[in-house]
Amino acid sequence: MSEKAEAERRETKSAPEDRETLFEPARPNPITSSGTQPAPGPARSNRSLDASATVATTVVMRSEEVERARAFYRLTAIMCVAGAAFMPVVPGPRPLRALAIGLCFVAVTANIYALRVLRDEQRYTARFVTVMGVILGVVGELALFYFGLFTAAVMVLPLGVYFFGLAESRMAARVTFWTGASLSGVLSLGVVLGVLPDLGPMPIGGLAVAWKWFFVIMVQVVFATTYFLATSSRRATETAIARVERANRQIWQKEALLAEARIELDRALRPGEGRYTGQTVDGWQLGELLGRGGMGEVYRAEREPRGEHEAGELAAIKLMHPIILSDPAQVKRFEREAELAQKVVSPYVARVRGSGVGPGGLPYVTMELLFGHDLAWHLRQKQRLGLSAVVELVQHGAEALVAIRDAGIVHRDLKPQNFMLVEGKVRAWKLLDFGVSRLESSGHTLTQGALVGTPAYMAPEQAKLQNVDHRADVYSLAAVAYRALTGKPAFVGDDVATVLYHVVHTAPAAPSAVVRVPEDVELVLAIGLAKSPTDRFQKAEDFASSLRAAEKGELDEPIRVRARKLLQATPWSQPSTGS
Repeated sequence: MSEKAEAERRETKSAPEDRETLFEPARPNPITSSGTQPAPGPARSNRSLDASATVATTVVMRSEEVERARAFYRLTAIMCVAGAAFMPVVPGPRPLRALAIGLCFVAVTANIYALRVLRDEQRYTARFVTVMGVILGVVGELALFYFGLFTAAVMVLPLGVYFFGLAESRMAARVTFWTGASLSGVLSLGVVLGVLPDLGPMPIGGLAVAWKWFFVIMVQVVFATTYFLATSSRRATETAIARVERANRQIWQKEALLAEARIELDRALRPGEGRYTGQTVDGWQLGELLGRGGMGEVYRAEREPRGEHEAGELAAIKLMHPIILSDPAQVKRFEREAELAQKVVSPYVARVRGSGVGPGGLPYVTMELLFGHDLAWHLRQKQRLGLSAVVELVQHGAEALVAIRDAGIVHRDLKPQNFMLVEGKVRAWKLLDFGVSRLESSGHTLTQGALVGTPAYMAPEQAKLQNVDHRADVYSLAAVAYRALTGKPAFVGDDVATVLYHVVHTAPAAPSAVVRVPEDVELVLAIGLAKSPTDRFQKAEDFASSLRAAEKGELDEPIRVRARKLLQATPWSQPSTGS
């Protein structure tokens, strides 16, 4: 499968998220990637799209009309049989009764023939509909002449007018209507003028002339109204289906554009040559470029093997961008990232092996080379993770935060781009990037007085530029879990200020309003996302263990009570259609 087809096949509703890659992306498996048809490209013209929408509308309407026709002819045949069954016992001249029975027989035969024709939808043509409409209209009017043109029996005819008025063929609808209405008008006028006998059980000969003309005109008005309602209903249905088709086409076009954007994103993140590819840094040969971030570029690096049968050692090297080398604060921040990261030892934290100065005086950091994709990538593929996968993510994230806390560090920037799933002998989510971290005991940082972190995932106290501790990281871990579980960030907005306002002042929508989750899981997330640090889980490991217990339905009752009390004070908000 081509790279374009592979990218287009992915289903996603979330926008791509920028990331700073500290790892080598895993290549898609062409075997497991196949089996899904690629989404169509956006190259088709609007004219062809409109044509396909028209064809789709016609197919849907035709199929519905055929099913409706089968029901109509079946019920009409039954009605004619019932009418013929009464002929021998109702009064009236025997020849006329025999004629009425014969007309019913003709109608039944025509309906049976129509049902046989409808076994093959291709034979259901405009000509067939027109012929059947004329036959049934003439037979029905002649039969009504015996039953009474001014009795309740006449109400059977509007049913036929309505049915044929819904036909796809406008010509068939008009011919059927005018045949029935004209014949009805001629027969009723003949009765009113005394030219034809009034054979019905309730003759109108004794009524005033005005009443007679009233009945003649009103029957025509009912026919015309029924025909108008039928044709209007047909047009309204066609318009509604066409509107749905246009809406689907717009969605398809947007998905096609999104597929193109994903292709471009994957291309941008795909390994390739960078400006330092081929150079040597402290004995490491720089290879392909793995990714770019705000602070620097990450390269795959290999150290020359020491022995003939010894494989070269692999690593990832992050080099600072030359453009920010002139900013002492940024250089200090880059160096501080390496210094802090080396303090943390955990299987769930990307290991930093050392640092130094590379070509052109550029600071660099040497890290373990990881194979996999970050959480943002996984969420772009399938929008959200299952509950068990989220529990695993939180468990590993909490282990990483415990190690970070024990090293006296606050990470301050947990987000989907900084969690990477490494699948090898041991499956693990690893935490990356200590660029905005600080020592918990430090009273000031290089970013003092400036907003650092990612607004949608930062704790309220961090958004208010207050001092933060381990509990801010617990909040961010809960926000990442919310995003992975529901497929939506806890807070969104058109700009950073709006997001920060919601972070500080409002609660997110209840997870159960977006996806089906156990109530206990919702309660645990409510504590993890509490606005006040004192209301949250005080330790990441407590949050992780509570979430795992909630998954199993074994959450401690005191935690349930605590969460419900918290939700009474700050309830979940209503879900936003734009989130």
